[in-house]
Amino acid sequence: MATISSLLILASTLAACGSNNNDKDAANSPSATTPASSQAASETPSESASATPEGPAKPAELTIWPDDNADKLAIIEAAAKKYTEQTGIKINIKPVAMNDQPDVLALDGPAGKGPDLFYQPGIGALVVKGIVQEIKTTDTVKEAYTPEALQALSQDGVLYGIPAVIETYALFYNKKLVPTAPATIADLEKIMAEQTDAKKQQYGFLFEAANFYFAWGFLGGSGGYIFKDNGGKYDINDIGLNKEGTVKGATLIQSWFNKGYLPKGINGDIVGGLFTQGKVGAVINGPWAVTDYKKALGDDLAVAPIPTLEDGSHPTSFIGVKGWMLSKFSKSPEWASDFAAFLTNEENSLEYFQKTGEVPPVKNVLNNPILTGDPIVAGFSGQIQYGFPFPTVPELDHVWDPMANALKFITEGKDVQKSLDDAVTAVNDKMKMAGAK
Repeated sequence: MATISSLLILASTLAACGSNNNDKDAANSPSATTPASSQAASETPSESASATPEGPAKPAELTIWPDDNADKLAIIEAAAKKYTEQTGIKINIKPVAMNDQPDVLALDGPAGKGPDLFYQPGIGALVVKGIVQEIKTTDTVKEAYTPEALQALSQDGVLYGIPAVIETYALFYNKKLVPTAPATIADLEKIMAEQTDAKKQQYGFLFEAANFYFAWGFLGGSGGYIFKDNGGKYDINDIGLNKEGTVKGATLIQSWFNKGYLPKGINGDIVGGLFTQGKVGAVINGPWAVTDYKKALGDDLAVAPIPTLEDGSHPTSFIGVKGWMLSKFSKSPEWASDFAAFLTNEENSLEYFQKTGEVPPVKNVLNNPILTGDPIVAGFSGQIQYGFPFPTVPELDHVWDPMANALKFITEGKDVQKSLDDAVTAVNDKMKMAGAK
């Protein structure tokens, strides 16, 4: 199973990425506070866009579609205001639910009603759908980000987005109930056995077991795979979702329901609600939950890697990279690319982390003591070294629904092997209908 140990959010690893936190580099970096466009008399994009010698015409405005998360909109709006002050370009911010954006853009884009930038968790099938174009930027800009983050937003060596957030999930625990992080699954199951009282809605451990995104940590950690990875080339005809490793991980998950450790129908609202009420010892979630959990639990909140499995292997949590994608229909791609680089520059990325807890894959920010000295971030950095990147093939889109159905059946006590066999059949059917070869 592939891992991305070079994504460790620790200073030693960042140094391996070529990070250099000195004033000279910061001043010459595209992540400097003020883009060159605000300093030059000519109307050309900043250093963070690959303008022609004459420079593309400056648009009166740009439109972006962020995810419809109210807490994060204020941060984006503040950065947009700074950009407008420095360039004179108005930024229209129109929130659209992240999962809905590709379908909405496919309709609105050709009609001239789409955005210049939209926000997505990886490149997925965006290229196949024909709704993105290559980012218009320079190698100098790209150097500001970790190579893995850029790779996650690329297909066939072409970069279609500017990375904003890198994330995986890990184990949150309440130190009042779980003083020391469990190191092994045996340790975690002991906590489940001792602290679970379903009648009182008290549990030792909870997670969204029927959600393939979260369940993958145990499926992949047990030796499962989605599509066979042959040195970075994925073989979509070799699906591992019903083979030995995945079956082993799914059987482990099912055992927790059979023993009454996890309630049937468990979802994210139940996980978060009971954990913030102090009724759950530990949960699995991502950095987006930090703000709410911290508000509820304060200094009792801690984060650690997910405990090792019976054979000593580590659960392989998904690693995702969210970023600003350049719409195929943008009429100002150079300026839109420039704004994407501005939104994710060192100053704005650090502020975004401080207000959301989400980690940006910007080298100078990752090396900042504000991050390296944060125990919450350190907990995620411990897990991310065992992470599994989303396969960068459009066929991944056909996996989610069948696996969600399979996991639902498995958590309800249905036969594990048959449930996964049915899922693989459905994946193959979906791929054939989409024209996969």
